[in-house]
Amino acid sequence: MKLKAGFRSCLLGVAFLLVLAGCSSGTSNEVDGEQEAGNEDVVLRVAWWGGQERHDMTIEAIELFEEKYPHIQVDPEFTSWDNYWERLTTQAAGNNLPDVIQMDNSKLNEYSSRGLVIDLQSLIADGTINLDDVDDVYQDMNVQDGSVWAVSAGSNALAAIYNEEMLEEQGIQLEPGYTYEDFYEAMQTLKENIDGDFYGYDFGNAEYEMFFVYARQNGESFYNEDGTGLGFENQTLIDFLTFVKQMVDDGVAPPHALTLEYIQGGESLLGDQMAGAAMAASNGIIGLQQSTEHQLGLMLLPSLDGGVHGNWIRPSMSYSISSHSEQQEAAALFIDFLTNDLEANEILKAERGVPISSKVREHLAPMVDGPIAKTFEFLELVANYTSPADPLPPPGESEVRGAFLRMIESVKYERLSIEEATEQFRQEAEQILR
Repeated sequence: MKLKAGFRSCLLGVAFLLVLAGCSSGTSNEVDGEQEAGNEDVVLRVAWWGGQERHDMTIEAIELFEEKYPHIQVDPEFTSWDNYWERLTTQAAGNNLPDVIQMDNSKLNEYSSRGLVIDLQSLIADGTINLDDVDDVYQDMNVQDGSVWAVSAGSNALAAIYNEEMLEEQGIQLEPGYTYEDFYEAMQTLKENIDGDFYGYDFGNAEYEMFFVYARQNGESFYNEDGTGLGFENQTLIDFLTFVKQMVDDGVAPPHALTLEYIQGGESLLGDQMAGAAMAASNGIIGLQQSTEHQLGLMLLPSLDGGVHGNWIRPSMSYSISSHSEQQEAAALFIDFLTNDLEANEILKAERGVPISSKVREHLAPMVDGPIAKTFEFLELVANYTSPADPLPPPGESEVRGAFLRMIESVKYERLSIEEATEQFRQEAEQILR
């Protein structure tokens, strides 16, 4: 029994670009339309977050999977980001997690440490999940002490998304290796030369992610190796906050209240031509491009003097198998399908990030254009300016992130000095991590 036609038709309306999956027109585990594991009917629950476009395209890929594995029925469970994790928390308490869970980097350590997801190493070793065409750099963050807790659903990297037309008109070119000082001057030029309510750069309330890069550029990391504390010196954070506050105080970045207003409204200062560049994950360009007629581009984040880079290639999101699942082999087949099946990837087209399989990337490259093609090109560029990823964020990461964003707000609104805010954040974060 498959998804009812009426249910599917209401889900399959809009189509955008999604992706990441596949390896050959049929997956490596398919034999004459039936999977090697047997023919017994299986119901597989698959959960993900996202917008309607992602839902529609994932449902279409699921239909293809069900055609190729007719004994497996997939029951989709999807919702928005906030509701997603609340629902999973409730399901975890009831030992009723879905079989396949779309996973975020910030949550993976928490789920693995609580025994809620399984180690996929044996399923990879026996070829049920085929990662032969996947370079380690696309999977490093999902591996811990030899255990593989997830398979990347697609890759991205932190980036500055920028308005190509605006920067070109002002004669601004920011080549790899440009510094924070170069970046400030470029955004200030935009601010001074473009009329109306305009700001050069929108941090997008993503200072937490940007500081990860900044700490790495200083030879440090946000968290220490065992996740029991912070891995950077106070002065590193003080320097970063000084840069952020200067941008806001000089009007080169928007006031915090305006940033939050746009985020809460689901809109973008960059899309409204009120900023020339914005902080985002590289695959964010796909959605942002829909909000403006101006062509957007991707560039590396600024570096320290001397060209010190701190970026890395990371999973935009991943797929884990729940320890509550009684259909773990079927769940592994589904992940393999999303990783390796070429036909599925033609449906999905990298909305979740650049595919991790080299064969899938090569297959899709001639088919994609516009912002999707730019994400492919950007990841190739980042590979030349990257370093090994930090370990997975420790349990408690979401509380630390919240404390960091409150600290950013206190600095922007001048409730605390930069030094006071830094010390207060350190005390709060280390208490959480302990």
